Amino acid sequence: MSKKLILLLASLISLLFVSVVWQVAEIQIYSVAEQLKAGIFGSPFNQTTVRDEQNIPMQLYNNGEKHYNPLFIASEALKANDRRKLGADSDVFITLTNKLLSQIVLRDSLAFLSYDFDYPKYNQKAPWASALTQSVGMNALAARAGMDRDIQTLTIAEKMLNSLKPGKGGLSFALSDSSTWFMEYPADEPYYSLSGMMSTLLHLHKYYELTRNPLAMELFEAGFSALKSKLPEFDYHGYSYYNLAGDKAGRMYHKRHIMLLSKLMELKQDPVLRAYRERWQRADSYPVIWQMLLNPRPRRIAAFMLSFLALAALLYLLLAWSHRSGKIDPEHS
Repeated sequence: MSKKLILLLASLISLLFVSVVWQVAEIQIYSVAEQLKAGIFGSPFNQTTVRDEQNIPMQLYNNGEKHYNPLFIASEALKANDRRKLGADSDVFITLTNKLLSQIVLRDSLAFLSYDFDYPKYNQKAPWASALTQSVGMNALAARAGMDRDIQTLTIAEKMLNSLKPGKGGLSFALSDSSTWFMEYPADEPYYSLSGMMSTLLHLHKYYELTRNPLAMELFEAGFSALKSKLPEFDYHGYSYYNLAGDKAGRMYHKRHIMLLSKLMELKQDPVLRAYRERWQRADSYPVIWQMLLNPRPRRIAAFMLSFLALAALLYLLLAWSHRSGKIDPEHS
């Protein structure tokens, strides 16, 4: 077998194998890569979760800094509350919500879960707040208020809800009198982050189910209207933008967008949401090589090619060695 044939065979086998692995496990590959880089070099490619001495989550960022991100603490608190309601110990839930309460900033009729670090990627200067973090946090604190029968904690959650009203806390943008966009990263003109917007809507509805506060449903309906009007702008050849600043969603966020659309449709059926969910699902089912042609993202292509080339080189060496071993003539060895 010639070297060219061996190279061709190694390349074809590697391309097929890497394509299948990326088709089913691309998100997991990125997660492992983040953890490996953080463990070896002290910082991830983007960010990853670490723990403090109380087991409270912190985010390790690509600049090597560690910070308490209230969004991740609130999300974990909600999971701990679900486990508590199933009979688990309440200590974890209490520890996490105590941490959230320590990060609250009160301003008259408003309350904010405050970030104490800058986030230059979206021009956020400490202290700053996020509509998404507010919505997750107010549910965690409302659950804590219910557990403790504590009206003061519930009042904080209500003030967090008030901060999401247009013109109040700077966290929402009125597209019209009945249409509101909730800003994950506040700005004079929204970045229109899709995942943060849809997650905020889900948590507004969750808060309404928990407290029956009519303001939560009013804000949900206004946000749902804004989402419907803006959703077509997030489509890119069957794939999705992360925001309307032109950032394309990676595979993880594209699949997250599909999942969030499905969850919203469980609350309220809508043909616009259904059309884009099905369109984006269909695009995500295409072979990854075809996805990269339709939705070229340099880092994704580079990571895929590195995986392919590394495997092809290894397989070529193995095939070449195996071929040379097979050609040895015992009579002349």
